[in-house]
Amino acid sequence: MDERTADRLAKFTDLRDILAFRPSGERDCFYQESLCPFFLMLMRADAASPESTAISVYTPSEQVILPPDYLGHGRTEDSQHRHNSFEFTYVLEGSMYQLVEGKRYYYPAGSCCLMNWDTLHTEDVSTGFTCVFLSVTREYVAHLMGCGDSLLFPGEARFLDNLIFRFFRENLTVSGHSPGDFLDFVPKITQNEQVALVHQIFEELLRALILPSTGTSFRLAELFVRFTDILGNADYYVAEHVTARSGMDALLFARIDRILSERHGRVSNRELAEMLNYNGSYLGRIVKRHTGRSLFEYSMTFSMDWAARELISTNKSVSEIASELSFTNLSHFYKLFHARHGYTPGEYRAMRKA
Repeated sequence: MDERTADRLAKFTDLRDILAFRPSGERDCFYQESLCPFFLMLMRADAASPESTAISVYTPSEQVILPPDYLGHGRTEDSQHRHNSFEFTYVLEGSMYQLVEGKRYYYPAGSCCLMNWDTLHTEDVSTGFTCVFLSVTREYVAHLMGCGDSLLFPGEARFLDNLIFRFFRENLTVSGHSPGDFLDFVPKITQNEQVALVHQIFEELLRALILPSTGTSFRLAELFVRFTDILGNADYYVAEHVTARSGMDALLFARIDRILSERHGRVSNRELAEMLNYNGSYLGRIVKRHTGRSLFEYSMTFSMDWAARELISTNKSVSEIASELSFTNLSHFYKLFHARHGYTPGEYRAMRKA
């Protein structure tokens, strides 16, 4: 860290200039009021030591390293809160759970959610993860939405029609309590693509917030719009609008699909049920409804496709690949591979490498 950055960080240490905590009148609930239009919060939680959770906050005027007991500030383990702002939660590493309007949701690395300004929620620090919270007030969003007429290039204003800004518009017109809704994003892109597309934006946001210069306000707006454009791109993310009353099938299937992809299909119904906090039979029915296959049949497509890629791209033996997929019965592996690809593993490798 250079001297200029260190001096700037040393000047700002007071959380009261960024957030205010107020009672909400509801049991085990409080209201978290953002006192600045735009801030970014980094949070690292250690499952083995929840009390050591590390949080730092960056705004256009303040940078704050929060004390280890921040999560105990006016709240119990079951406390939930509302904001006066919209909040993105993006998981950089690990996996986390959030309790939203009484339901528990699972977020692996690369996934994201956008909370409405009045949605009741809390983050669970029982797992290990690193995440980013990006908070923008309704006034800041309204300001961005009013900039369309001043843009100089054709097509620039298209961001105002993406899924996220439609969500903003819908919720900005609500008076009183919001409907308790949020947007959920499950990645279709790989970990490397997430780093190149999304992590890079957060790094640039941090750099701009720590070392502002002429035009940085416009830079923050540009980075924010780029972030929403990536999340709203159907080639990059599966997006779902969730309300307290909405069905969860499409969202759960997207999460199941992502877990199966990350684990090469080797996850049991019981493990899925524990991760997603839903009945295993219910999850099996969702997979059947979306694919026409049982959970095992569908999971094996991920296993056999991964095995096929390993046969082509590595010199591993068939038994090594089967072992990495936790198959103890090699004949069963051969049978499943042939059913998926129409060839034995040896034939497939010889044909594709020829």
